[in-house]
Amino acid sequence: MTYLLDTNIVVFCLRGKSPHAMRRLHAVPAVEVAIPLQAHAELLVGAARSTAPMQSKDRLLAFLSPFVVVCPDARVEEHYVAIRTDLEGRGLPISEADLWIAATARALGGAVVTNTVREFSRVASLRVEDWTVS
Repeated sequence: MTYLLDTNIVVFCLRGKSPHAMRRLHAVPAVEVAIPLQAHAELLVGAARSTAPMQSKDRLLAFLSPFVVVCPDARVEEHYVAIRTDLEGRGLPISEADLWIAATARALGGAVVTNTVREFSRVASLRVEDWTVS
C-alpha cells in the first residue's frame, strides 16, 4: 500500500500538532509513503511565506527526504479527468490541488492521508485515512 500525504498531515507533523499522525508515519516503511507533487508545491509555498523561509524550507525538505515525490503522468491525468467531471457533475467540486492529489492516489491504488476526510471522501473509489485520530 502506498500512502500519499496531504499537505495538512505534513504540517501537523512538522508543527507537533498530531503526535498520533507522527507515530503512524514512523510505523510505515518510508518506501510506502509518497508526496504528490501538488502537496510538495503547497508545502514549499508555505515555507516561502513563513517568517524564516530558508529555515522552514530546510526543515521541510529534511522531513520529506525519505519519501518519493510523485509527479502526474498520463495515468494520473486520466483519473483527474474522471474525478473532476464526476464531482462537478454531482455539484461537489473540490480544490484543484486536492483533485490532483486524489488522482495521484487513485492511479497508484494508494490511500490519501489527510485530516480533510470529508472533502476527499467525495471521490469514488479513493481510499482515505485520517492519521490524526486514533
